[in-house]
Amino acid sequence: MRAQIVEKLDKFLTEHQMKEEFEVVYLLVELRKLLDREREQNHSDSYPLVRFHADWAVHTRKDNITPAMKEIMTKIDKSIDVFPKNGNIDFLLLPEFRNELTKLLEEYGLPTRFCKSDSEWMNFMVALTQVLADQPIVNPTPNIAEFRYIDLKREGIMANINFRGEKAGGSITLGFGL
Repeated sequence: MRAQIVEKLDKFLTEHQMKEEFEVVYLLVELRKLLDREREQNHSDSYPLVRFHADWAVHTRKDNITPAMKEIMTKIDKSIDVFPKNGNIDFLLLPEFRNELTKLLEEYGLPTRFCKSDSEWMNFMVALTQVLADQPIVNPTPNIAEFRYIDLKREGIMANINFRGEKAGGSITLGFGL
């Protein structure tokens, strides 16, 4: 079964550019199946960010925050002020997810072209944010009430963060155009 999933993914990644919503959803669903097979066979839970994003893509909201995602959201929480100055917003491009996805694809000998090219990763991210738009991550940290991507109709990447706790009442929208 695992070999069939890898075969399908190899063909799919070879034939597609990973810049459309359906391509991103298909990739994440198939990778989730692959990870589930690995879990069943090896009792291992590797690639937690890939698993999280695969789950996020098919749910209208994420209330169950995994330890890996909590760690990333905590980093974001600590780096973002309700009134930011010259903050770095590279986190919107999901660099940790990119690294983990590249490693997973390499492990199975699958094409990584879209992960390794900055322009192709940007296309992937635009499609991914369209999939995830208005599907918030809810209460991922004590200070973040909600994190959500906003659909910019392929014109950029933008996210909105609503704060709670020490930062209650604040909200910030960050992003960039293409």
